Amino acid sequence: MIVDMHVHTARGGYDSSLTVPQLIEEADMKGIGGVCLTEHMYFWSRKELDGFGSNHGVVLIGAIEVETDMGHILAFGLNRYISGIHRLRELRRVIDEVGGFLIAAHPFRMFFHLEDFNVKPKRSEFQAFADALDLPVLGLVDAIEVLNGGCTQRENLLAVEVARKLGIMGTGGSDAHSDRGIGLFATVFEQEIRSESDLITELKAGRFYPARRLPGGEIVRYDNEAAPGQL
Repeated sequence: MIVDMHVHTARGGYDSSLTVPQLIEEADMKGIGGVCLTEHMYFWSRKELDGFGSNHGVVLIGAIEVETDMGHILAFGLNRYISGIHRLRELRRVIDEVGGFLIAAHPFRMFFHLEDFNVKPKRSEFQAFADALDLPVLGLVDAIEVLNGGCTQRENLLAVEVARKLGIMGTGGSDAHSDRGIGLFATVFEQEIRSESDLITELKAGRFYPARRLPGGEIVRYDNEAAPGQL
């Protein structure tokens, strides 16, 4: 089953123009079976999501993207904001209590920014990789978003390599804020996902892989296609 794990709607943030009906229509057209509404500061209730009807093939799952002291984290299993979860260690504790799941969102966005604009000297590929491995967030999450529609290829490639090195599972998501880009990257699950509970179960079981959409529309497992030295 294909799931876009990272989407924002206009209900959950000022920077998104995407409505849920638009999201459903676009996802349905592209053969995406599920979408996670990872709003920044809004929790969708099951009643709200069920209100969009069942005359479509898209499973809607509510989640939240938390801005923490160690970066943005996709949190699954919460239904309300809990004081203190802007600190990742506290968010980790809370998620463990409720049996949820944490994914580091776009962990290397802007990682090369200052070098690309010649503000700082360029690091060697070896040094950049070593710096990436040293980020404390990587020891406090269950998975890493290795494919993000708002990241550069270089940033996504680094995330793929870090996840591989650390033995951490990787996910894909469009991070779409409009109907453009939905399903650009996604996560493919071996089993059908029908609810948040199903999603968390399959995430914890590791029965998934990151994927990308080809120009013709086919969703394929992501392979490292970058040339050596691209970092």
